[in-house]
Amino acid sequence: MTLKISTYIFYLLSLVTIGFGTMYFLRSDIMPYHYSFLQTDSASINAYNPRIVELMLAFMKIIGSSFVGIGLGVIVVTKMGIAKSKAWAWWTILLTMAFPLTVTYWITIIVSKNIELGPKPPWYLALGMIVLLILGLVLSSKILKKA
Repeated sequence: MTLKISTYIFYLLSLVTIGFGTMYFLRSDIMPYHYSFLQTDSASINAYNPRIVELMLAFMKIIGSSFVGIGLGVIVVTKMGIAKSKAWAWWTILLTMAFPLTVTYWITIIVSKNIELGPKPPWYLALGMIVLLILGLVLSSKILKKA
């Protein structure tokens, strides 16, 4: 039963990761919290140098496509490994998700702390995903004993 719950948790994490990645990949403007962090608006940036937003959008597309790839990969690993009690899948999900989620959380906290006025990045989303990842890993850890 715990393995089945962890499988659903990993699928949920994958869908949220894909959703976040898709949102970043498809955006035609940087996020409102990026403007808050920069303490400026679109018109001011474009007046100074419109290529700044182009570069930031390129970075967002890299981040977005990476998160979509991670999410899709975790779906496959969950289906082919976790659901079949394969220890390699547990390690793969740990290594694939832990680092990007931790870095995402860390960066969103830094950005949030440096915004006095305006929207802040959703650091609580990254923290929630880390908690779900830990929960899924704990619930599925029994497959490590079978290895």
